[in-house]
Amino acid sequence: MNYFKLFQLNQELKIDKKKLKKNFYILQKKYHPDLNLKKKIKKKDQLLISIKINQGYNILKNKFSRANHLLDINKKKNFYKKNNITKNKDILIEKFNLYEEIQKIKKKPNQLIKIKNFIKKIKKKKNLLFLKFNKKIKEKKIEKANKILFHISFIYKILNKAKNFKKKLK
Repeated sequence: MNYFKLFQLNQELKIDKKKLKKNFYILQKKYHPDLNLKKKIKKKDQLLISIKINQGYNILKNKFSRANHLLDINKKKNFYKKNNITKNKDILIEKFNLYEEIQKIKKKPNQLIKIKNFIKKIKKKKNLLFLKFNKKIKEKKIEKANKILFHISFIYKILNKAKNFKKKLK
């Protein structure tokens, strides 16, 4: 199912979140079994439609899952979304280096300042990767967009690890 069409949004990484929310409520008002008292649609079918609306809303409100959905709706018939890790050694090496950087920060004074700067650096990298992803999707270069999304998934993991370390410092 194409959730962009369901919520009447442009098929792009950047979306109008106010329109998404507005259309979510309109659709739920129309199909939610507790809100729709008209008997034109069976209650069971209303529930299934309502569940799909919730799934679509949750996918589109999150940038990473929205990017994944863009890949899904743009993929070719024989395209396999998961990347082969061995083909992405450069990404793995970067991941290990970033994990190593977190470990080094743990051994230094002024850890809180250093981890905050590290998090800023990783967020910038994530934003740049999303820009590259968006460009490749617009160019219909799905395999390259997939590789970038694979890279972004590692960046999210590193970012979470750094944020968890920051929480422990506070």
